Amino acid sequence: MPGNMRMPDNTMPGGVLGYDRFQLVWGRCLLDSAIDESAAIHQHLIDSYSEPQRFYHTLDHIEHCLSLFDKIRSEVENPEALELAIWYHDVVYTPGAIDNEQLSADQFMATSNGVFDDALRDTIYRHIMATVHDVSEIKNTDTQYMIDIDLSSFGLPWPEFIRDSDNLRLEMKGQSDEAFYQKQAAFQDKLFGQPRFFKSEYFYRKYETQARQNRSEYFETIRHKCNLVDK
Repeated sequence: MPGNMRMPDNTMPGGVLGYDRFQLVWGRCLLDSAIDESAAIHQHLIDSYSEPQRFYHTLDHIEHCLSLFDKIRSEVENPEALELAIWYHDVVYTPGAIDNEQLSADQFMATSNGVFDDALRDTIYRHIMATVHDVSEIKNTDTQYMIDIDLSSFGLPWPEFIRDSDNLRLEMKGQSDEAFYQKQAAFQDKLFGQPRFFKSEYFYRKYETQARQNRSEYFETIRHKCNLVDK
């Protein structure tokens, strides 16, 4: 399997990524008339996050996101919607494509059509689309958690942050160093140019300082390594 990709033990039925947990959340959302096809859907998700072009957007990322979700579950207004958005937000991933989030959201909408209530489907769709990270104002608290969970790698201790950064670089191996790091600089400038990188109080208090320190050290590392980004 590619990079840090593995088939974690918790893809087994009782694990964080396992079918038992997935079936419970999927089943709670089903319309009374809907057929439960969660086993096939769960397997499709596992297979999608195991694709060979992935090094960062893998099952490890989903495991990490779900583990963080578990820490703030009691603060979430609609935990089922947020949990399913986490599962689907990177289900379609082509390195360098600009429509991965849109295609992931579209896939969820197609899979859930006639299966979930439309209001729930729309909520999950909005959560997924928020991971485009276009820095538009997000007032919904659950969507703020979605954004923060997806970006939480920025707030990890340096060794874990740089591991994830290296895995992201591996996904973009078709790009030159100059193109990759310039794009990263622009993306991170946009995110860190906001008054708060993390939107929710929980993530802001816990990870904001580390995230800003990581960003500073990351570009210092790039300067020394590649002499490409003047930050």
